[in-house]
Amino acid sequence: MRSIFLMIAAAAITLTGCYKEREDVPVKVEGDTTSVQLTYKLKARQALEDIYKNYGIGGSHYVRESFPAQPGDPKYAYLWPYSAMFTAATLLKQAGYTDEAAQGYYNTTLAGMQGYLDASRTPAAYQSVPVSEGLADRFYDDNAITGIDMLEAYHVTGNAQLLQNAKICYEFCASGETPEAGGGLHWNEGVRNHPDDPNYIKATNVTALSATLALQLYQQDKNEVYLTSAKRWYNWVKQYMLDPADKTFWNSIWIKDGSINYAKWTYNSGAMIQNAALLYKITGEESYLADAKTWAQGSYNVFTREVSGLGRFFTPHDPWFTAVLLRGYLELYKADATAATYINTLAANVDYAWQHARLPDTKQFYEDWSGSDVGRYYSLLTHIGMVEIYARLSIWKNEQ
Repeated sequence: MRSIFLMIAAAAITLTGCYKEREDVPVKVEGDTTSVQLTYKLKARQALEDIYKNYGIGGSHYVRESFPAQPGDPKYAYLWPYSAMFTAATLLKQAGYTDEAAQGYYNTTLAGMQGYLDASRTPAAYQSVPVSEGLADRFYDDNAITGIDMLEAYHVTGNAQLLQNAKICYEFCASGETPEAGGGLHWNEGVRNHPDDPNYIKATNVTALSATLALQLYQQDKNEVYLTSAKRWYNWVKQYMLDPADKTFWNSIWIKDGSINYAKWTYNSGAMIQNAALLYKITGEESYLADAKTWAQGSYNVFTREVSGLGRFFTPHDPWFTAVLLRGYLELYKADATAATYINTLAANVDYAWQHARLPDTKQFYEDWSGSDVGRYYSLLTHIGMVEIYARLSIWKNEQ
């Protein structure tokens, strides 16, 4: 991928395959991609079905990383997009699908997720590829994401094992916190003791998403340990990673010399908006609501642009990242209805994308929702992010 961290592309250290790296090779495709208007609920369902048609691997719980396959792809998709598959199946259940096929998507991805869990190292954690493929890197951000996904599935199904899985993820993430660089969490377990490695970093995404997981666990269990750690991680991101000029967040800090990677991504803002809104809900402190509102407006200013003749569109890359931004907006909306402005812009974008930014045969989404460039249309992560967005919009609108 256009790496979550721009430094990663040059020196990603992995035990199995190449991870956290995507090449940005735009491709122009012409053709009629229009389609009849459907509910968001139906769009989510159809988009997930298209994923299984294109990315499914017969006789396996797993799916492909790319379609068509790209150089360096692993045998099975990495944990990050696969966990997003699990969330998509969970959201279909939450949206009201109870048929056998929808239950099959959920059961399949739940079983598949178990294949990524590595209990041979302490603490246990989910690794980047299935354990059947050998030991591989374990990323703290992946586990924060997976923990959030597991907890959401627990709330939908009541399966107590999912809550335990979320706690496994939290414990692993918490083990990545060290005092260097003022605190915060390491990104990759494998390089945390290698200060000369360019990925020896403390990162916004892992620290912010781990705070989200901790806050949601606190809401579940009311264990003060979760709330204390969440506040500490939130404060670290706010102190060290917030751009005071535009109110969005930088990517990471290299621990060795304190240099900042100034790249900005929608999901870092999304996680922090969600955290601020959750902290306001939990504590009632107005300062958290003020943070959430300020960062939401900042994200909208920075991550949208005017497309001639079409209106305002979110950034033309990484739809899954923007799905996390939507999570933040939806959480803020519970406390501030003006957040509907941001949500409705995003909804209009994906409405347009459904008709004008999909390949005519495979129905894969363009990375650019305005339809001007397909970008990394082949990436599972690009496509699965759209399923989440449609499903969350359906739930938000209370579609039947």
